[in-house]
Amino acid sequence: MRFVGTVLLVWIATSSVAQSKSFVWGYLKDSLTKEPIPLASVTNLNTKQTVMTSHTGRFKIQLSENQLFSFAAVGYHFDTSTFHAIHLQRDTLWLYLAPLTRSLANVTVTSKGMNAYQLDSIERRKDFMGDRVNYTKPTFDVSNSGAGLGISIDRFSKHEKDKRKAFAFFEANEREEYINYRFPASLVTTYSGLKEEALEDFMQRYRPSYEWLRAHKTEEDIKYYINEKLKEKKVNGQ
Repeated sequence: MRFVGTVLLVWIATSSVAQSKSFVWGYLKDSLTKEPIPLASVTNLNTKQTVMTSHTGRFKIQLSENQLFSFAAVGYHFDTSTFHAIHLQRDTLWLYLAPLTRSLANVTVTSKGMNAYQLDSIERRKDFMGDRVNYTKPTFDVSNSGAGLGISIDRFSKHEKDKRKAFAFFEANEREEYINYRFPASLVTTYSGLKEEALEDFMQRYRPSYEWLRAHKTEEDIKYYINEKLKEKKVNGQ
């Protein structure tokens, strides 16, 4: 459970009003090798702004005090942090992601038609859950009297609310992971010919939404999407 301990806390802590806006520079690296993680996504969860890291792992994003931001990359656990006042005193943020390690038991499910994203999602979900039970109390429970359905008071307890927020948080970050898998640099380069800074700029500027990708399930869809955005880029002189 690499980041679960902080998830419940940061969801509650980020309710305060942001005060100091600032563009922040940072680097995202592999926690084991300390190598940069290129073209990963860094998202301000308050403003929904997403930026991509460069080939050196560098990124620039606008953050305000007490805002929550997440970072995700293909083949890694995602993670989060809260932007505190102390960060404003530093020149650079240094972020690290732990690589995923699939167990042999999970790898065997490829024979059942599961893709790389699904396999990695299983590992992230297993890590997130830990010893947590994958159960959310229904709003209605069988009443103690046996006369019918009654409101579940436990569902509205602070613990249950915090748990639901944590699960909602997890699913929001899984969406970013899904976009990263469906819209990788290798695919964009194949159909656009873009490389290095031009590639980084294109992927950030024209990053598709989760909803669009779910509605357009094939590589052919993404090919046409890239072509349309290249035309748009040319018309706008970008």
